[in-house]
Amino acid sequence: MIRRPPRSTPKPSSAASDVYKRQHKALYKKARELGYKSLASHIKKTGPLKITVSKMDFIPHLVKIIVGQQLSVQSAAAIWKRTEIILKNNKYKKPNQNLDIKFKNAGLSRQKISYINGIIFNQDLKKTTRRKLKSLSSEEYFNLLISIKGIGPWSIEMSRIFFIGDPDIFSILDLGLKNAHLKLFSLKNYNQDFYYQFSPYRSYMCLFLWRVLEDENVTI
Repeated sequence: MIRRPPRSTPKPSSAASDVYKRQHKALYKKARELGYKSLASHIKKTGPLKITVSKMDFIPHLVKIIVGQQLSVQSAAAIWKRTEIILKNNKYKKPNQNLDIKFKNAGLSRQKISYINGIIFNQDLKKTTRRKLKSLSSEEYFNLLISIKGIGPWSIEMSRIFFIGDPDIFSILDLGLKNAHLKLFSLKNYNQDFYYQFSPYRSYMCLFLWRVLEDENVTI
């Protein structure tokens, strides 16, 4: 999936703005030091980018990730809009046929319906809070989610970036990042070691790479 960060975001506070300027300056400097001229030029041209953290509760946030898997941005948005209404009106205590029919009519496949049921009726997820999730180590966070059917490494990485706001995640499995990398570098160095050079701002590097594709009007 190619994630597109918003073109415009709410004006950040001066303190937050300093953070974005700092990461922008650090990544630009590192790209130049390493001799990655095209990347450095792109970062400079794009300017500071902000991680837009989800304001949703964790369960609908995870469901939205499931909805968007293997779909175009437009299709995912349309199906999510219908699914979100179902979630807000859901009064059921356990999976059932009536709820499944509603999800099917919203445009969800049988497999995704199964995944979503596993999320919305998961008691551990119901009990957790954003504060608790932020207190978990990367390994604890991963272990909490990886056992849930339909949640894989990519989904976990996306939630760490866009729900937790972790500044140092690089999702090597993301197709958009891979495609952007190939426009700047070669496939042989597309790996975690290559992007570890940009720690502790790898999540922001993801934003800059996704923008490589967006600037060229690439669609899924």
